[in-house]
Amino acid sequence: MNGLKLDRRSMVAGACATAGMALGRVKLSSKKKGFCLVPKNDGEWAAKLKKLNAKWYYTWGAKEPNGSPATAEFVPMMWGKWGCNAELMAQIRAAGHKTLLGFNEPDQKKQANISVEKAIELWPLLMGTGARLGSPAGVHPDGEWMIAFMDEAQRRNYRVDFITMHSYMGANARHFLSKVEKIHKRYKKPIWITEFAVADWTANEGQPNKHSANAVMKFMEDALPKLEKMDYVERYSWFSAAPSSHVLGTSALFAKDGTLTPLGEWYASI
Repeated sequence: MNGLKLDRRSMVAGACATAGMALGRVKLSSKKKGFCLVPKNDGEWAAKLKKLNAKWYYTWGAKEPNGSPATAEFVPMMWGKWGCNAELMAQIRAAGHKTLLGFNEPDQKKQANISVEKAIELWPLLMGTGARLGSPAGVHPDGEWMIAFMDEAQRRNYRVDFITMHSYMGANARHFLSKVEKIHKRYKKPIWITEFAVADWTANEGQPNKHSANAVMKFMEDALPKLEKMDYVERYSWFSAAPSSHVLGTSALFAKDGTLTPLGEWYASI
């Protein structure tokens, strides 16, 4: 990874040893840890969940995929306005899902791209499932879109049971944890971090990622044990792009051949 010529076995052992010290009193086999992925027909996606010891997962979709492992809870998401109707909500209710995630990055043109007005108009459909309901996951969880949505939902007494947030910051765990705390204080609700990783948005083919694999490992060692101890952080899910990604490659949990990277080994261990 990133040209580092390190012995894989010794690096994993060192990482796990450091993890053990960092965890302190945090109990292993985290109930908070999840994973987000797009399932494929080859079944490898289910194997990835098992390798990571993920206790829950989502696919950015509303319907549970075939082959879902019994070891991980599937959490449906209403990604956007398309298909958001009473029939689909009835299917979610009939399936007995306990939780439903709201719209995915509605404040992003390349994602759900929904106006606050439209999201508010559709929200009673989501509430009608009876499931515990996560907020829309804004690109900016404290940005204008989310603030306007949450203020209007409160005005109408619409139910939003917890806040979902994304974060793709640098490798400073303290800054990341401060952001999580800020979001909690702003909305005064439990938090699910449904996408997060260390990203370098300036990286490209001619500009290597400034966050090394070791720096991302240090971020994870520092941040995750603290997330485990934060009562208001109910769940979190690391986003793992391909190792070839310029922006997110050093945050990859899986190598090209599907085996765990050293970072993936650490994530699996918590």
